[in-house]
Amino acid sequence: MTLSVLVPAALFVPIGVGQAQDLHDLKSVPGTPTPDGAVPNGWVEAPSIDLGTHLEGEVARGKWTFKNPSDKPQSINSFQPSCTCSKVTVHIGGKMYRIENQPKPHTLYRVSVDEKGVETKEMVEAVPVGAGEAGEIDVEMDLRGVNGTKEASAIVHTTDEKNLVLTLKAKATAAQFFQVVPPEINLNKMNWQEKREFAVRITSPIQKDFAITGLDPLPEKMEVKYRKEMNGDAAVWIVEGTYGPGVDPRAGGGMINFKTDVQNKTVQLRVIAWVEGPLNIRPGGFIPLGRIPAGQGATKEVELEPTDDFDLQVEKIEFSNLTVDPSLVKVSSRKEGKILKLVLEISPDAPKRLVRGDLTVHLNHPAVKVQEFQFNGFVR
Repeated sequence: MTLSVLVPAALFVPIGVGQAQDLHDLKSVPGTPTPDGAVPNGWVEAPSIDLGTHLEGEVARGKWTFKNPSDKPQSINSFQPSCTCSKVTVHIGGKMYRIENQPKPHTLYRVSVDEKGVETKEMVEAVPVGAGEAGEIDVEMDLRGVNGTKEASAIVHTTDEKNLVLTLKAKATAAQFFQVVPPEINLNKMNWQEKREFAVRITSPIQKDFAITGLDPLPEKMEVKYRKEMNGDAAVWIVEGTYGPGVDPRAGGGMINFKTDVQNKTVQLRVIAWVEGPLNIRPGGFIPLGRIPAGQGATKEVELEPTDDFDLQVEKIEFSNLTVDPSLVKVSSRKEGKILKLVLEISPDAPKRLVRGDLTVHLNHPAVKVQEFQFNGFVR
């Protein structure tokens, strides 16, 4: 009999970092017992297994072998992987069982498949295991996005009084196609008018000499150039880039994707920046009016402060998508030092209803000619 456990990478907790080396020499035999981890029991002689070392993106596979040690029929009542998103399939006596999470976690079904591949499911209470019957529990580990060693566990509940609970553990190691140092670029806080430089080194632990063959379109206001250097017989690609000036504060950096000749894989470099725009706006692009007392109206202020010494002025104000008569809403402006203050006023004559609209402010700033706001409240 065979139990198949499909365990996504999200289940596993890092316990180490893999070393960069030739993967052709690294891979070990899947299912190799390891002395660490789960305690041996009467059903599973080697409850901790090592699935070996694999490339990033591969699936690591292995198995636990087990046997019902008693002279009486037993059953498996439940199988609980590290996370409820695991899938478990049991094959025994010509029948197939599957553990799913609907209508509740760890629900057990007996599944039959007809000649056309159509499945029929019937909810059952347990999986019968004959006296002395042996089988395997197959485990699969998705190593996409993994770098280093990952570990998972599964708890099996049986009716065997001497082995009511079985704890099984598996681990696998994934090695990246590329090493990027530093792994990401953090430019921290920068002004939208600034230009920041950055540099990284790219190597491949599985192909010593490799080529960067191109790159995808770059994020706006970002430029890069790259060159190859040799460290003995290993290629080291030096990437140098700049970000800015004129960066949109909403962008906050971006992703650079380099194309390579290593199994058509790409190298990703993330650039992070907290960009301070030409204006600081308080409280922001949304103006909450909340409850507006009937007959009293409401007033809200918005501050626009240039991040330099620019003399900010309003050139025109427009309303759109108003839910009340335009005569009941107005905006005025004034200067306090270099801060431009907008004052939004809702008339005391506004009816009892939702007050909502869009405010467009035209400014004299060369980089921010238009600033848009939304506002809403309710007159009660």
